[in-house]
Amino acid sequence: MTAGSRAAASAALRISNLRAGYGKARVLHGLDLAVEPGEMVGVAGPNGVGKSTLLKAISGLMPRMADRMEFGGAPLKQSPVDAVVQGIAHVPEGRRVLADLTVEENLRIGGIGGRVQDFASVRQGVVDRFPSIVPLLHRKAGLLSGGQQQLVAIARGLVAQPRLLMVDELSLGLSPTAVASISAATVSSCRELGASLLWVDQNLAILGKHCDRVILLRDGVAVDIDPRDTGATNSAYF
Repeated sequence: MTAGSRAAASAALRISNLRAGYGKARVLHGLDLAVEPGEMVGVAGPNGVGKSTLLKAISGLMPRMADRMEFGGAPLKQSPVDAVVQGIAHVPEGRRVLADLTVEENLRIGGIGGRVQDFASVRQGVVDRFPSIVPLLHRKAGLLSGGQQQLVAIARGLVAQPRLLMVDELSLGLSPTAVASISAATVSSCRELGASLLWVDQNLAILGKHCDRVILLRDGVAVDIDPRDTGATNSAYF
């Protein structure tokens, strides 16, 4: 089994009593979360409840406090660089591709500072999973469509060989066709790699289709929901 076909064993994420916010404005109020190895978990909720804050807190992009934050049985360090080394890849909202670099160069950057030992093999594995990226490899990322940029951002995250991939608002601004194809490719790639997925999105239908379970953030805490229960979901949102 090559480095490009499977990442190292996935790891469990354990969070207890997470508090995080911006200045004096606290957004997460004692959130508890567990993501099992290889589990696909969707995160939904109204705007402003802390979905993006949760991912930023996990990846060390913002200050946080918690009684427990562990990944793979080890304390989760509060640094984006350390998060990558520990096996966490974060695809933020808005894609954040490096516009002046080619797609190939964006992918190569995904392998810096992480767990990649054989970039050529890993890169080929990612390209094999996202064949539509091949014609784009030598194009500047800033010239791509929104769907193509999202594809590049997720592929770049997978190049890091994560044990946990976190994706923020995958479907934002994309056509239904692009959402369907990128979602399916992302989930199948994580399952093949043995990686867990923590996926924030407003699109409950797509989360319910692809994720093992979906949690709803409301008032700074997380609860499990059934995305097919439209009555309960609408009540939670409104």
